[in-house]
Amino acid sequence: MTLMKDKKILLGVSGGIGAFKACELLRLFVKAGCTVRVIMTKSAAEFVTPLSFQSLGAESVSVDMFGEKRDTLEHVSWADWGDILVIAPATANIIGKMAGGIADDALSTQFLAFYGPVLAAPAMNVKMFNNPTVQRNIRYLKSIGVNFAGPETGHLASLITAAGRMTEPPGIFAAARQRLIGKNTLAGKKVVVTAGPTKEPLDPVRYLSNHSSGKMGYALADAAAGFGAEVTLISGPTDLTPPPSVTFAPVQSAVDMQKALKRYCSKSDILFMAAAVADYRPANYHKQKIKRSDESMKLELKQNPDLLKSLGDSRPKIVVGFALETENLESRAVEKLRDKKMDIIAANDPTKEGVGFGSDFNQVTLLFKGGKRLKLEKMDKFDLAVRIIDETSILLENHGSKRKK
Repeated sequence: MTLMKDKKILLGVSGGIGAFKACELLRLFVKAGCTVRVIMTKSAAEFVTPLSFQSLGAESVSVDMFGEKRDTLEHVSWADWGDILVIAPATANIIGKMAGGIADDALSTQFLAFYGPVLAAPAMNVKMFNNPTVQRNIRYLKSIGVNFAGPETGHLASLITAAGRMTEPPGIFAAARQRLIGKNTLAGKKVVVTAGPTKEPLDPVRYLSNHSSGKMGYALADAAAGFGAEVTLISGPTDLTPPPSVTFAPVQSAVDMQKALKRYCSKSDILFMAAAVADYRPANYHKQKIKRSDESMKLELKQNPDLLKSLGDSRPKIVVGFALETENLESRAVEKLRDKKMDIIAANDPTKEGVGFGSDFNQVTLLFKGGKRLKLEKMDKFDLAVRIIDETSILLENHGSKRKK
């Protein structure tokens, strides 16, 4: 079963132009297997109709607490039903009501009655967002545990580019998914994740690289943040958007990644080596584009540094790696596990159907330093990341216990 399947989402929509994006957010939740109930303010209904949300898969839509066919205890029963309350867009008005404890409509009443995780995605004019009262309200809500996604700097309804634009639905979905992990086992811990390919330049327009999409590494960074960790994602070039709540460190080559690892791994607790780092790079870089000729071309390569071995004293307490092989998978993975002194290695074969490069799914066998072997079924990469982090958290806890003894 996936993390999001059968989760119960309360989606609050307040009255801003970003309300139309809540329709896309609803679809993302429904596609992930969630059941969604929508709570709209009357102002929100001026931008998007309740029927729009019902047509897109909402189980039910609430607008007026006192309308016909309303359960008199709906504000309590819905609050007890939901696993998370996501408010998108969260206008200055609803943020003020939340901070002030005001309950004068369906959404503000649900907020006060809801005791689970709350995620708000602010959206408003930049002058409103920067208003000292709005900033005070946001600081207060954060202090009592309300989570925020954004806002971002972008093109606003007032035709200017500034802070106040609502985070795009995939970003809000990702932030909600982090909160729904429901575990805090890595709180206070520092996690470093490498992801994506590296590009090894040959000349100003050519390079050596590989087919890695970076999705597994990004999923690990995303999930680790949901476990409460302070996460740094060191990524080679990809088309992916960094997950919420992580420090993003983009790199190009293996040497660039080596420098970033030395910078960020000091005093870190866990390192996930999910990047597909090139083993070799061109021995000579040509400052001008290499011209085609009638003769064959010989390309001399030299080895890239071994990133793990070069860490030295900066090596984190727990190291988890990946072994991607097309033959003799487990034997080669065990060899790599021992050679690089890892704690866990995830062995996977990219030639298997449905788990190749660029896929949203993966299937791995986890091999542990002590000899344990755990074969996992094919699953979404985020769900796989959660499983891997669960196992890693146990190792980190045991590592701490051994040190105390």
